[in-house]
Amino acid sequence: MRLGEALSKIDRRIVFAFMALVVIVPFFLPLGILGRVSRPAQQVFDAVEELDPNEGPLLMSVDFDPQSMPELYPMLTSVLRHAFARDVRVVLMGLWVTGVGLGEQALNEVAPEYDKVYGEDYVYLGWKPGFAAVVLGMGKSIPETFPTDHYGTPLESLPMMQGIRNFNQVPFAISLSAGDPGALTLWIPYVQSRFGQKLGAGMTAVSAADAYPYLQSGQLTGMLGGMKGAAEYEYLVQQAGYSTAAMPAVQAMDSQSMAHLAIILLILLGNIGFVLTRKRRQ
Repeated sequence: MRLGEALSKIDRRIVFAFMALVVIVPFFLPLGILGRVSRPAQQVFDAVEELDPNEGPLLMSVDFDPQSMPELYPMLTSVLRHAFARDVRVVLMGLWVTGVGLGEQALNEVAPEYDKVYGEDYVYLGWKPGFAAVVLGMGKSIPETFPTDHYGTPLESLPMMQGIRNFNQVPFAISLSAGDPGALTLWIPYVQSRFGQKLGAGMTAVSAADAYPYLQSGQLTGMLGGMKGAAEYEYLVQQAGYSTAAMPAVQAMDSQSMAHLAIILLILLGNIGFVLTRKRRQ
């Protein structure tokens, strides 16, 4: 069999096995092929880096569900590691009831790595219905909007929340969102525009393109877009020496990049086989 015919008749089982190999191997042997860190991701990192541990807390909102977990959950854990490594206090909340467990899971995973104490180093407000009323109420009074935390503890009895009245005491907020309500539909128009809150965002890749006008206008300080944005933040946190934990987003980007290269290679081989076969027939 000539080369052209061989390339045109590659058994599909070989193709499937090849694709499975290039996707699976990077999870066990990380390649670290992440490219240049994008400017919006660097801006989020720099904003957290500039927070003064002696001032107000970093506010994070878990505005996603398990369906978006592969893209957004690594952002949540890497930002938590960055904040905790710098002794920045964190207030975590959520506008999606489906994200309540994800926020708690991330805190339980990351806080022990840095010996952080609940009520002193971080607080979990949890979820309340009426998302627009919630963020507008927080602009007036956080203790009135959340009289208790997620566990039923009076907010004013938590040492960390002493003196935290509203967004004026929150130097930076980040919404990790998979849709509505989220950064584009709620945090920018209701919080950033109305109260002047300095705001960053993490969002799924399909939503990231819609955020660039807000980056250009300065309404968003920075943005983490999709799996790539999560991988970039993981990389920055490790490069700064803040964490030695596993980097699932970086590994996933390795697999994704290798899969894309494999698809390109297979397309090239198929076209080469077609051209050689046609020339032979002519």
